[in-house]
This record gives sequence, C-alpha cells and structure tokens, in this order.
Amino acid sequence: MDPSPQMTSCDVSIVIVTYNSLDCIDECLNSVSTQRGVAFEIIIIDNNSSDGTAKKLRKNGWRVIENKENIGFGRACNQAFEQTVGEYIYFINPDARLMGENSLAQLCERMKRAPEWGLAGTKLLEGDGEYESKPSLTYPGQGQTFYKFSKSSGSIAWVIGASLIIRRDLFQELGGFDPRFFLYSEETDLCLRARKKGHAIGYVHEVVVNHIGGKSENGKNPQEISARKLQGLLLFREKHYSDLQCIQLARKDYRRAFLRMLWNRVCLFFNPQDPVSLNKYKSYKGIWEVSRKYLRGKRIK
Repeated sequence: MDPSPQMTSCDVSIVIVTYNSLDCIDECLNSVSTQRGVAFEIIIIDNNSSDGTAKKLRKNGWRVIENKENIGFGRACNQAFEQTVGEYIYFINPDARLMGENSLAQLCERMKRAPEWGLAGTKLLEGDGEYESKPSLTYPGQGQTFYKFSKSSGSIAWVIGASLIIRRDLFQELGGFDPRFFLYSEETDLCLRARKKGHAIGYVHEVVVNHIGGKSENGKNPQEISARKLQGLLLFREKHYSDLQCIQLARKDYRRAFLRMLWNRVCLFFNPQDPVSLNKYKSYKGIWEVSRKYLRGKRIK
C-alpha cells in the first residue's frame, strides 16, 4: 500500500510514535505496510528524534508529523488521532512488529465479533520471543485499595500499549490518553477509564507481535528511567486511589527502595566494578528520590 496519500475512510488507522527509532522503525513499518484483508492508513508522529528518524521516514516517502519537542507518548497519540479516519485505532510501538500479514484483519474481525470490548491487546513476545507480556488482571497496588474493581467490566485489568487497538468512538469519548502521563502507566489509566464506562478489555492471542522493548530509553541512566516509571505510577494512583492509599503505597516504595539501595551499595563496596549492582543502585535511587519528594509534598516524613 502506498504510504503517502491521506485516506478519507478505512477500517483501521495505524499510529506509530517515534523517538530515536532509526534502527528499528523499518521492521515495524514493513510489518504493518504489508498487511492484507483490511483497509488501513499509517500515521507517524516523531517526537523530535535526534538520530535522523524523521529524515529517513520522509526520504522513504512516509507521511510523518514532526514535533519540535518530545511531548510524550500519550500526547503524541492524541495528536495523531486528530488525523485519523479509521473505525479502529491501532497503536504499535516502533520497536514492535506484527508477525503475519493477516494480523490486522484478524484484530479488526475479533473486535467486530466482541462488541463488549472497548479495546484490546495482542500477544506480545518480548526480545528474543521467549517471554510473553501477558494482560494484567490487577492494577498496581490494587490489594491495598478499597475500590471494588470486581464491579468493572470484564476480567482483564489492562493491556500493554505497545500493541493496542481501540474503537474510534470510545477513544474520542475518553478524550484519548491523559496527556499528563509522559511515558508509562498511560495505557493502564486508559484501560481503567474504559472499564469504568462499561467496556471490557479484550485480548487476541492469535495475533502475535514481537516487541524489543525500551528502545527509546536505551543508553539512559537507570535512575532516570525508574524515576519516570514511578512518576507515571504515582499519577495513576492519584487519579484512581484515595489519598490514604496513595500515601501507604508511596511509603512502601520508599522503604523498599531505601533498603535495596543499601544492599547494592554494600555489594559495590566489595566489588566496585559490578555493573549489575551499580545499575540496580541507580534504579532504586530514582524510586527512593521520587517517593521521598512525593511524601514530602504530602507533608509526611
């Protein structure tokens, strides 16, 4: 299919948000552009990549919208949605690829046969394909909350946003992804909001997607990555849990991170060159610092 022309209607709009995706975007685009049995369009949003991703996409004739800054995953998806015309919106990460030329057709067919599903995920194989990221049946910290999640539609709590299809009208009704989430936990929030509206979350295990995972974070400090993940999680809790529950969960994060920081610090004392202990120390330090700042904001020591 010619990637350049803008369509007026189609079955599904494929949205890809790129950020320094030069070394993986080709496989992703090859996998989606060769889909059969379904009418689709491809919309790419580039979040100010510094590795030449956007330049390469333009050179190869792809329609790409370039942002002057990295506005985050959720906001970029919402931006792309404004350009879509599909009955369904399919979000796929640039470091993921559909395994099979009829995958999109299967996905759309399953959505049509399951009107109770508002959105759905696919089978997601990580890295070398040996590990499967399965749908979650619970929300983060759910065991320490008072909210009756059993009243929500369906049994699946949330699916990973690396490969996610949603009905156009539902995405519009929900206002898309919450733009306050920069990266991480935005799909968890979207799924919970959909369930609160009475829509179940589906899972199409017949459609397989291979996902490298974390490409946009490659080379970054583990402390920065873990801090960003927790910031997204804190926002999710603030939206859906009580203040008391948020504080209790933050205290747990704080204490656990502090103890694991100390342990890895001890490991580094005996083996200063151990990269595993060093990365773990940095990762837990990011969690500890974000948790401490959050609790101080609540005026709790």
